Amino acid sequence: MTVTLAIRFPLGRYHATPWDRSVNEGAVEWPPSPWRLLRALVATWYTRWPDLPAPVLDGLLDALGEPPSYRTPLARPAHTRHYLPDLDHKKGETGGTDLTLDPYLSVPADEDVLVRWDADLTDEQRQVLAKLAELLPYLGRADSVCEARLLDNDPTPDDTWWRPSATGPERIRLLAPARPIRRPILELTTVDVRKNRRTVPPETTWVSYARVPAQAVPESPPPSISGVTAVRLAVMSRAPFKATDAVLLADEMHRQVTRELDGGREAVLGHGGAATDHQHAHWIPIPEGHHRGATVDSLVVWVRAGLTATEVAKIIGVRSVSGQRGGRGGDGYKVKGLPAMDLLLQAAGPVEQVVPELYGPARRWRSLTPYLPVRHRKRESLDAYVTTDVHRELGYRGLEAAEVTRINQEEGLSDRWALDFRRYRMTENLGKARRGLGLRLEFAEEVEGPLLLGQLSHFGYGIFVPEPDGDVR
Repeated sequence: MTVTLAIRFPLGRYHATPWDRSVNEGAVEWPPSPWRLLRALVATWYTRWPDLPAPVLDGLLDALGEPPSYRTPLARPAHTRHYLPDLDHKKGETGGTDLTLDPYLSVPADEDVLVRWDADLTDEQRQVLAKLAELLPYLGRADSVCEARLLDNDPTPDDTWWRPSATGPERIRLLAPARPIRRPILELTTVDVRKNRRTVPPETTWVSYARVPAQAVPESPPPSISGVTAVRLAVMSRAPFKATDAVLLADEMHRQVTRELDGGREAVLGHGGAATDHQHAHWIPIPEGHHRGATVDSLVVWVRAGLTATEVAKIIGVRSVSGQRGGRGGDGYKVKGLPAMDLLLQAAGPVEQVVPELYGPARRWRSLTPYLPVRHRKRESLDAYVTTDVHRELGYRGLEAAEVTRINQEEGLSDRWALDFRRYRMTENLGKARRGLGLRLEFAEEVEGPLLLGQLSHFGYGIFVPEPDGDVR
């Protein structure tokens, strides 16, 4: 049997930050995770229906323990910006403020999110769920006022629904409690979890979801080029373009192509990193080597799922980039480190042919650009911290764990080689620079590239290249 909830947001807004993301990343958890839904039912019991016997609620929670399927209406990301005073701010003076984002989704106020569980509920449990849904005041943050109801008829999911363990062009992961469901776990606060030095609540799991969005199935499919997953462009400038500034080129190319595609496929313009299994585009400046003073001679745009003819045309249509902003001459300004350069098409096709130097296969891989760890370091040795971080990044990409060795053993985080690189994007400042270091990875068996790991791996950091066995320079 099945049970389906319909949830509507009458104010047209849905605010909810995913568990593993910062609010300032601008990410919104969509659809609402199983973890969030069951916690909302528990909170409603506490605040709106405390007379309901706890064993009845516990039985209902466990019956809803399997990850549900979702049908979601079209939602558009949006945010507001707020500048809050920091410790250096002085009254009556400018400056000393921090930018804080308030991300949300704009959803149709007259359309429902459907949540469907394959659950065999008793008549009593259905009545309890119906009343809890009716009492539910909001879902996510308190701004997300909602109206929920239990449906009498259960629709059958198709490929346009978010379904657990399914396959499709759009992929996400959502946090879910592990069975058997224990209410004390659902009642844990974020502070409780952090006090126990955990990054996610105990007795939880990440569930992969996928779907084929209805708007992505047009009557006439867009023209495609069979087998094209990468485009390579030659970088031509009057002065050599330093690899240490390569993130500026990747960031500017991303900006221009995003503008040209204007709402194109999520596969190209997506975001979310681990949450989307890193399927969207990588903008990869290729340094001539890992030595100090290396220059960039080409830029590769790689999309694992493949590129359409229109997308290839837009990418190669970007003929030049520069750090010039605003007017020219004295009216504007230039971003330091990004000279004017021309981009010329070199190749388009399978990534193993377009950029063979990053493909392998190989057992040993070495940093071509610094690896920027994702996790915050706790009370652990540097080697243990880096190894755990790399293993998690490999897991997101479906790769087995590798032996991780720091190239500069006598140095810490960041090492001197990484310090030469600009480790922050164009819209960020030096204070946002990530720490980095050079690594060597050794797998039990050969793996295929490209191997791009860590923070800013979609913008040219964490590039690894095959290293012949025995070469430990």
